[in-house]
Formats: sequence, structure tokens, C-alpha cells
Amino acid sequence: MKLKLPEPISGGLLLSYQCNAECCHCMYACSPKWKDWISEENLEKILNQLASKIKPSPFGAKTVSLNYGFHFTGGEPFLNFKLLLKAVEIARELRIPSTFVETNCYWCIDDEITREKLELLKEKGLKGILISVNPFYLEYVPFERTERGIRISQEVFGGNVMVYQLEYYFQFKKLNIRKKLSLRITLSK
Repeated sequence: MKLKLPEPISGGLLLSYQCNAECCHCMYACSPKWKDWISEENLEKILNQLASKIKPSPFGAKTVSLNYGFHFTGGEPFLNFKLLLKAVEIARELRIPSTFVETNCYWCIDDEITREKLELLKEKGLKGILISVNPFYLEYVPFERTERGIRISQEVFGGNVMVYQLEYYFQFKKLNIRKKLSLRITLSK
């Protein structure tokens, strides 16, 4: 019996396994130890192969949603901002709909830098952003950066901001967390 798989309607591309974090739950074992990034040649080749298959969000090609469109991820794609910009430009040229980037907001160190990068991505054709919020990233990224990333993303991308997982965001706000918070337990003998 042959199983016929349907063609993809959405997708994501890991630009690298390099990440500022080394979360114990990471299914890709991303960490700062990784140094390789996808080449521009391979980036263009893969996006060309997928371009005609990607379907836009049910709300239109200029909106984003989790199960439609195309996203750039890693590791942490903002570690190589130049490559991320190139990926967004290629996706725009190929008319790939509903493009967004996934990030943990480590790079949102102040309002000016955050706004500058997000506006440049939008200018190059990016439609939205997915911001990861969970206890694992809280070990590596001060929550104030996550809050800044969400706030400024909403100003730049409007309704095209997804927070995953929103429940953790609200819990961290309620607990008034501002900095990092370690989950590690030290056992003494």
C-alpha cells in the first residue's frame, strides 16, 4: 500500500540551530554552540521550491496564522539579522503569503533597536511575528525584553502578532517578573 501525502500548505524554515538559549525542552537541540547558518544559495533554492505551495492565512495573504503561510525560525533567527532580511526579501519576491518570524526577543534590548529592526523587516515584506513566551526562555531572556518585543511588534504589525504561549505571558505579568528566572533546582547533599 502506498500512502500519498498531501502537498504542504504552510511551512517554516530553520535558518540555523544557533540560539542564544539552550532550553532543555528544545527538540532541535539549539544552542549557542551551533555556528552554521543556511547559505543564501540554499535559502533561495528551498524558498523557490515551496513558493507555489504555501497558502495564505484564511484572512488573507497580508495576515498571519499558525497553520498557514510561512515562517522563519531557528534557533534564533535574529542572531543573523542580515540573513533574516535576505530571507524576507526573497519570500516577498516569490510572493510567499503570510510570512512571519519566530523569536524569543533576546535582542529587544531597547525601544529604538527593537522598533528599527521590526520596521525594516516589515518594509522588506514581513507580515508578522510570533513571540515565544514560556518558562524555558525566561531562564535566558529577561521578561522585560519579551514585553518590549510584544508591545513594539503590536505597534509595527498591528494584529499580526502571535504570542505563544499567551497563558505564560499573563502569568509572568501577574507575578511582576522583569528579569530572568531560573528553573534549575540546586540539590545539596
